[in-house]
Amino acid sequence: MSVCSVLLLSLNVVLYTSTVVSGAANSSITGYGYELLSAKLEYLQYKLIEMDFAMKEDRESTDQKLSNQATLSDGLLWTLGQLSQALGHNLTALQTQSRKNHRKQTGKYLIQPTQNDEPFMAYCEQTRFGGGWLVVQLRFDGSLDFQRNWTEYRDGFGSIDREFWIGLEHLHRITSERPHELVVELEDFSRNYIYARYKEFEIGSEKDAYRLKKVGAYSGTAGDSLIYHKDSKFSTLDRDNDENESDNCAVLYHGAWWNKNCHYSNLNAQYNEGVDAKLINWYYYQKNHLGLAYTRMMIREVC
Repeated sequence: MSVCSVLLLSLNVVLYTSTVVSGAANSSITGYGYELLSAKLEYLQYKLIEMDFAMKEDRESTDQKLSNQATLSDGLLWTLGQLSQALGHNLTALQTQSRKNHRKQTGKYLIQPTQNDEPFMAYCEQTRFGGGWLVVQLRFDGSLDFQRNWTEYRDGFGSIDREFWIGLEHLHRITSERPHELVVELEDFSRNYIYARYKEFEIGSEKDAYRLKKVGAYSGTAGDSLIYHKDSKFSTLDRDNDENESDNCAVLYHGAWWNKNCHYSNLNAQYNEGVDAKLINWYYYQKNHLGLAYTRMMIREVC
């Protein structure tokens, strides 16, 4: 299951309906009904806490009163347990139905790679190469400046409606949690389309300068311009982590990347037509530094 399948809520979805079994009764609970059920649970929790305080403040009451209150408390706890179970079933049903209904719809999704991650907005490609791809980089018109510092490349920048970079920390957390593959889509200024696909893709943590840990077997039409960068650390204009002793490749060639000494791919470089190592390029496409008009990097969990 790809990270694009682990969605919390599609921006295009207003309501889902699912069947939830609680005790011996079956009930139809909609998204609105789920909110009502959640509110009911919160109210019962409040009443239980209120009753607990009352019991503590009334220690001089009779054993019978305490027994009655304890019985009521047990009843409320049982009810809370049933409602919590119902809510859990409902949330699972919502997520399952959401995946079924929207696994083929390309667009914006709120996703949560793991339970420990904060949800974030992302763009999922659900038709190309079988769907289920999370877009991590997109360039198509040069409207966004990609000459950014370390913090910006770590956290991400741009808009998923336009050109953007998803952020190295997101990439690390996603690819280190589960195995992923990578596809890189490219077009030159004559609108010739090519692609490069890799069976494995993983980057390290910030402590390891987001090192390109895994680059799997290549297939495609663009030529393999990424394997050279395997095990290289990420460099930006203000963080020189490459193997070039005399220069910072990110400054020299205007492109933050997993530079080695220096690059055979440079997808975050300057957007322009021409042949220049400072431009967006994928060297083994034509075995030169031809500037490219379109780049899109996407990752997908390997089942």
